Amino acid sequence: MIRSYLILLTFSCASLAKAQPSSILGADDLDYYLFQAFQAAGPNNRVRLNHIGVQVQQTDNGFLVTAAMEDYPAHRAGINRGDIIETAEGRPFHPVYSFNNAEDFNKGYSPVSNSYNLVVRRNQNRMNLTLRPVFENLYDSYRTATINSIQEFSAGNKVVGYVRFWALSRNSNDLVTYRNLIDELDHCDGLIIDLRNSYGFLDLQHLDKIFPSRDSYFDISGFTDALSNLANPSSAVDTKQYRKPIAVLINSETRGGPELFAYQLGKLGRSIILGDRSTGELGTYLESARDGTEILIYQPAESLLIDNNSIEGTGVETDRIVEYPFEQTSRGDPQYNAAMNALMGII
Repeated sequence: MIRSYLILLTFSCASLAKAQPSSILGADDLDYYLFQAFQAAGPNNRVRLNHIGVQVQQTDNGFLVTAAMEDYPAHRAGINRGDIIETAEGRPFHPVYSFNNAEDFNKGYSPVSNSYNLVVRRNQNRMNLTLRPVFENLYDSYRTATINSIQEFSAGNKVVGYVRFWALSRNSNDLVTYRNLIDELDHCDGLIIDLRNSYGFLDLQHLDKIFPSRDSYFDISGFTDALSNLANPSSAVDTKQYRKPIAVLINSETRGGPELFAYQLGKLGRSIILGDRSTGELGTYLESARDGTEILIYQPAESLLIDNNSIEGTGVETDRIVEYPFEQTSRGDPQYNAAMNALMGII
């Protein structure tokens, strides 16, 4: 059993992956660029592409938007979660190939300078929107969207802080940014940590900003033979903690390190987890090739136990289920509203 080790999403040892792959991602899948960027050896190895800052699911008549990243082209154009993007420039929309030439994948995509007309359906209404993609790797985009998400709300004589962690990163600079971000919201009477649709790596320093000690941190077991493949233990940083009530939002698209983050936050007596059960995806995507093109094959971490329990394939439970189907386009966010109400009850 191992306590207080740096938690990496990218467990690479075969002992973590005894089951058959559950999914294969190629260049035509937007998630490929997300996982590739987070697992890349360095900044120069992250694949850049033209994108509009959405997460999507394919439907019969287009792509359903499950999340729109703050201050990215889709968000600025008014595209919301629950919208269906039907066409781009009069052709069926594709989140990758509407803005990138498929033939350029192996040599690298090129930035586009033109704007695109998209037809977006919201319920029975169609909107014609014009927007210009950004040219970035998704590692950088997710970090930027996290910074863009920070808000504060007044509720009576109380102030509630909000941050959507689109990504968690163990990069040293990102950990400094994370600590500064929590410090920026330290004056708030309560904090909403939104982990919906999030991905990334968890470092113990993420927890150190909230927990007064590491005594209650979860234990990892089931892969002691892979210990040499893990990073060194993460050293504790001398820092003040956020000690006020916290509401945590998760959903069926919360994956990897953020799932462990939510699990540990659930141990706080001053926290509550709301939303939907998370994905249960703590394994790794291994690089392979098919027809001369790189693909990623998911290897589930079936032997990985967190506090003697398996999260792989089952996910993290909420303290309170608050339904919010991706297809729901009515105004308001019931999960956020529930988090605000829960916080005010605790405060």
